[in-house]
Formats: sequence, C-alpha cells, structure tokens
Amino acid sequence: MPTIKTLNPNNMKKLILFLSVFALVFTSCSSDDDASSNQDPFIGTWKYFKYIENGVEQPLDPCDTDETLIVTSDGQYVANFYAEVNGNCELDETLTGTWENAGGNLYVFNYDGFTDTDQLNFEGNTFYLEYIYDNGTPDDTSDDIIERDVYIKQ
Repeated sequence: MPTIKTLNPNNMKKLILFLSVFALVFTSCSSDDDASSNQDPFIGTWKYFKYIENGVEQPLDPCDTDETLIVTSDGQYVANFYAEVNGNCELDETLTGTWENAGGNLYVFNYDGFTDTDQLNFEGNTFYLEYIYDNGTPDDTSDDIIERDVYIKQ
C-alpha cells in the first residue's frame, strides 16, 4: 500500500503562494497576447523603406528613408517628410490627419479637408501601398505604371 505524505503548514503556504504567482503570471501573459492580437497592425511608427516601380526596386533619394509615419490607436497620424538642404536632411513638411480601418485592408485617411481610401497590404513588419497609373490607353495595360511604396515598422 502506497504511503501518503502530508505537507506541513509552512510548505503548504509556499505551494499556494507559488501556484498563485504562477496563475497571475500566466493570466497576465495571456491577456497581453489577446490585447496585442486585437490591435490594428497599422498602429505604430513606420519609416519609408523602399520604392518599387513595375516590380523593380528603385533607388531612393538620401532623405526619403527619414520619412516617418506615426499612427496612434486614437485614430490620429502624423507624417513627416524630409528634403535635402545644403547636404543635410531637414524636415520639409508635416501632415496630420485621422485614419480609420474600413475593413478588408482598406483604410480611410482624412487630412486638410481631403478624404482618401487606400488598401494597405501587411507582410510581417512591413506594409505597402500600391498605385496603378493608366497612361491613357484604357485597352492597353502594357504601358501602365505600378508603383509600390513600402514602409517598415520601427
């Protein structure tokens, strides 16, 4: 017949304390995971990463990679654009506005009295916007230009 051991009261208190701390840590971790999985992937700070035209990556101007896009959870954003001045990259323009996730990777942007809807495509820690420019020949797409602006999360 097996022997049943009993814990003394001090060991029982330690076991309960250990299990309580373990349960608290486990619960805290799972709720953080739930909160981050519900956060819109667009929220964060983004830097302009690369420009692709018709499938070919194009060289960027030196100040293009300084461009930042700061997107907050309260539906606001700030875009900072830079230009070269006397060999240095300096802040050239700041654009502020609001954003909204319209579903299906469609985002609505409002700024300076304008409204724009763009499809953002997320891949890992990047997203890109793609634009197709028709060169005036509707029945011929061979001369269309497909531009892709890629941003990387900071």
